[in-house]
Amino acid sequence: MMPRLLRIGTRSSELALWQATQVQQALHASGVACEIVPIESEGDLDQHAPLYAMGVQGVFTRQLDLALLNQRIDLAVHSLKDVPVQPAQGTVLAAVLPRGPVDDVLLCRDTAWLDDRLMPAVVATGSIRRRAAWRYRYPHHQFENLRGNIHTRLRKFRESSWQGAIFARAALERLQVHLQPGEQLVPLPWMVPAPAQGAIGVVIRENDTALYALCQQRLNDTPTALCTAIERRFLKELQGGCSTPICALAQLEGEELVFTGQILRPDGKQALNIQLRKPLSTGEAIAIEAARALLEQGARELLRIPPSSTNETLQP
Repeated sequence: MMPRLLRIGTRSSELALWQATQVQQALHASGVACEIVPIESEGDLDQHAPLYAMGVQGVFTRQLDLALLNQRIDLAVHSLKDVPVQPAQGTVLAAVLPRGPVDDVLLCRDTAWLDDRLMPAVVATGSIRRRAAWRYRYPHHQFENLRGNIHTRLRKFRESSWQGAIFARAALERLQVHLQPGEQLVPLPWMVPAPAQGAIGVVIRENDTALYALCQQRLNDTPTALCTAIERRFLKELQGGCSTPICALAQLEGEELVFTGQILRPDGKQALNIQLRKPLSTGEAIAIEAARALLEQGARELLRIPPSSTNETLQP
């Protein structure tokens, strides 16, 4: 039996609260009373260390998992790309909301430096995947570590002399970020997103069958759930986490699945790519086939190279 008032746990950043509000509004529309309970995560408390230096698995979800298991909250709302592919014992992914934009974008003041791949430049990002993908394309560029919530990162960029900073388009659109005069967003169609990027996931206690049924009925978007499950299965087959430079995007085109996968050396010196098109009935098997194909090409050895072997500048 569900409680009369559902408690929705979330990180306390503006973006996380926006995501939790979407869940709250959807449940309210179904006549379900609920409240939002902000909880600080380890990833929020330390905004200086690079993510790969923090033992990253679950760094943004662990405190919410504990709150669920201790029954302080009834649902936890996450950016699905932050959720480990192996859920915490006693929890289950109950729903995936309709997906937002999946791509990354570059915030910059001008684009002349992008036309010459040999021109030196400094680009800011806290993501090892984005650094690796960028360096694969622009091997002469350097990096600054960029952590914090969206507005903190925007402020750091605007106070800097960096040539650019990389953001997820979904985050900027959800917070309705307005560019300042002279700023522009550059699409990065060549940068394959992180698995489940742009998707919002809802996690609950696995024994809460009534709430699971409600989440499936009122919150779950079947196409998004399928595509993100495929991307996360690819990640699982490669035994990667949200800090490893593993990229994946599954898309529905009529009755077909189109899967794009990429694995990068952390220093950006090598990339393995694959694209498969299969019938919709293939489901997660398309991810397994893609992962095994890349493993045969040497993916495991490529991923064993530690992030510390890269030579980018990392500063708070």
